[in-house]
Amino acid sequence: MEIGVLEEIGFSKNEVKVFLSLLKEGESKAGKIISETNLQSSAVYNAINSLIHKGFISYIKKSQVKYYKACDPEAITNYIETKKQEYLSLIPQLNKYKNTDQDGVEFFRSLKGIKIMLFELIKDAEKGEVYRFFSVEDPEKYKIATENVYELQKPIRTEKGIRTKGLFHERTRSLAKKASITKKRYLNFPMPPNTQMMNDKVAIISWEGKEPSGILIHSKDIAKSYVNFFEHMWNIAKD
Repeated sequence: MEIGVLEEIGFSKNEVKVFLSLLKEGESKAGKIISETNLQSSAVYNAINSLIHKGFISYIKKSQVKYYKACDPEAITNYIETKKQEYLSLIPQLNKYKNTDQDGVEFFRSLKGIKIMLFELIKDAEKGEVYRFFSVEDPEKYKIATENVYELQKPIRTEKGIRTKGLFHERTRSLAKKASITKKRYLNFPMPPNTQMMNDKVAIISWEGKEPSGILIHSKDIAKSYVNFFEHMWNIAKD
């Protein structure tokens, strides 16, 4: 079971253990939870109190003894939606703190970081605008990038109505999907690193090492240079 998702939405590691223990065991006393999770009693009580505050567990008293019970897992979606609405209401206030000077470079690491970076790249894009990219050249890394990042980003581009043009290496021709929203052309010589261009931003990703890393460049002049280079390569590439 992939419990990392629970941590990503706000559960601590101890809260995950306590919540899963209660789901498995049903109504339980604290002592039973301590035994099942192998956590210190103080850690269990802290996790219980936090989960009660978040609405993920409840309790009843029987002869002055508390028995705890996990909520229905589907209730977690209500928690996520509530947090989403709280954040959305906060955005206008956060925007007041934004630096209006957008030129600069941001660094990202890990698959999660790369997903965030590529969302930042296209979040301000409007219908009909063009998203350009140099794809991953190595076939093995191409599969990793496609399955873990680009297939997840594609619905966002589709929903926004963004037009997409991609340059691929011939070595990945057999891997690229035929039915796609992306216009594809192929080159049979080394390409720039996995690079994306959208409006005044450029994202460059390295898939080397244990985890991917990337930089997001905010610069109208640099973005224009990359777009011009891309279009030059596009004109000599093959369908």
